Amino acid sequence: MIRWERQEDGGWQGFSGELLVATVTKDESAEREQWLWSITALKRPKGWRKGAGHRTSWIDARRAAEEYWAKWLEQAALRADVMQLASRSLVKERKARPRKQAES
Repeated sequence: MIRWERQEDGGWQGFSGELLVATVTKDESAEREQWLWSITALKRPKGWRKGAGHRTSWIDARRAAEEYWAKWLEQAALRADVMQLASRSLVKERKARPRKQAES
């Protein structure tokens, strides 16, 4: 997930923790409103499209950057597998419970 901060010029900077990972800026040279997004903090894997593009609104540009960032995190195996974590948690919980002893 990217934490977005609006800049004085109307653009956006996106952070992962303290690391600047994305930018969204208005394309002043475009005839109609257009926003440019860019992922700045990573090397793109072979065969991937560039981590940059344009959209017609700043919110769409932010979404495109977030989708690219999430895809990169997933491919880089930095995002935890929620189902795997949940199943491990259940196993630990079961082991931690004291068993009831059968009455004689």
